Order: sequence, then C-alpha cells, then structure tokens
Amino acid sequence: MCTVLEISKRTYYKYRNSEDKDYYDYLIIKEIFDESKGTYGYRRITEGLMIKYGVIFNHKKVLRIMEKYGIKPKYARKKQKKTEKFI
Repeated sequence: MCTVLEISKRTYYKYRNSEDKDYYDYLIIKEIFDESKGTYGYRRITEGLMIKYGVIFNHKKVLRIMEKYGIKPKYARKKQKKTEKFI
C-alpha cells in the first residue's frame, strides 16, 4: 500500500492512528452551513459561530476548513436581460 501511495512505511505508521484536529470544528461549521441551506460563506459562518456558540474563530481557519472538507456555498446570480442591438 505504501508503494501505491508513494509514501514511506515510517510515514504511514506515524499517521495511521492520528486524529484530525479540525474534525470537531468542521462539525460545528457544517451545522451552521446546513442551517443556512448551503448559502453562507466563510464570513457569515464566522459570524454565526460567534452568535450561536459564542466561539471566536479566525476567518482564515474557517476558510481553510471549508476548503479542506469541500464545503462550497451556492451563490444566487441575477439573470441579465438579453437585448439585441439593432443597427
């Protein structure tokens, strides 16, 4: 398995039982993200953490965790009217 992953055996055994330090923060961030129906970005989530839980997170940490776990908000775009130009 180490040859397929292109890592040494020492690295594999070092990290195989380690716990991800961001996982519990991810669960809190995911909860606020789901409450917003997937529309909050990292700025609003940072604010929501402070309001709901009273926890202060750095916005850079929230952004890093969102990128790490693939949390991406949906952005609503306004449809532009298509006009034809007559010459």
